[in-house]
Amino acid sequence: MKKLILLLLTLTVITACDVEPLDPAYTQGSGSNGGGGNNGSESGDLTLSLYELDTELSFDFFGTPVQTNTKSDFSISNNKIASAVNQVSLSGSPFVTENQQITRNGSGQIISDISVNSAGVTTNEYIITYTNGVVSNITYDYYEDDFDDYNYNFTYDGNTITRTKVGSTISTVFTVDSSDRVIKKESFDGDVSIQTETISYNTAGNITSSTTTGETQSNTTYQFDNNINPLKVVYEDNYLLSFLRDEYSDEIGPQIAQFLSTNNWNAATFNGESATFDLEYNSAGRITKRDMDFNSSPELSATINERFTYVN
Repeated sequence: MKKLILLLLTLTVITACDVEPLDPAYTQGSGSNGGGGNNGSESGDLTLSLYELDTELSFDFFGTPVQTNTKSDFSISNNKIASAVNQVSLSGSPFVTENQQITRNGSGQIISDISVNSAGVTTNEYIITYTNGVVSNITYDYYEDDFDDYNYNFTYDGNTITRTKVGSTISTVFTVDSSDRVIKKESFDGDVSIQTETISYNTAGNITSSTTTGETQSNTTYQFDNNINPLKVVYEDNYLLSFLRDEYSDEIGPQIAQFLSTNNWNAATFNGESATFDLEYNSAGRITKRDMDFNSSPELSATINERFTYVN
């Protein structure tokens, strides 16, 4: 369970920083939380207008208890994320707020993703470059510290995308199927494979399993309800971008389950340990909330709360 908690919390951090998931043509109940407003009429029209993702993680760091809280509000227009507000607090400190600004080119592809703090100062930015309609370079700049900066280049060969990092011996190869879904992510140090994740889907379009070998070893299976996942239409837009700019060691199975599967993720089994999530719906079967609570030990626990607001 500890690994599952860390897996899901990594996911929420990625989501808070990478609000838009490369162009698909790259291969050639009730309620909301406190300020979410109403959920629109309870009809079959799935038009998501606001997605709220809050997380709380408590863990022990060399004998010192640490708690982190994140709050992310994603405003959605025309089934695309228009803007986002992210707040982070560490062990009870005041929340630090950053606003994300997303810029697209004339084809609707994201060309920059910039975070600006409450003082109006840019703290970090992604710049995405396209060649012949596909991503050829992603550059990340964290202004206060160059340690996390990177420059990724991409090449394409059939159904594979190879990412190389400038100044590093690490490369990552993404393999996609005929439906442009990632089915394998393999990372190399030089010519040596160091981590591989393989992904399976069912005919409904839901991820069924992800298996990782190498530096990280895991076997996760995923379960879903029978209702439409409103996040899928939002994150299908340029959906590979979130994978292409992650760390080589990041597992992408949970991202696919939460944001890109046809139905709503409601449970997972990780190396034999099971977790079931609490979902609520309105009368039309639209998901309005999902809560995930994990308690691995007194030293490690996590809560993830999602809220969904609609307009019709």
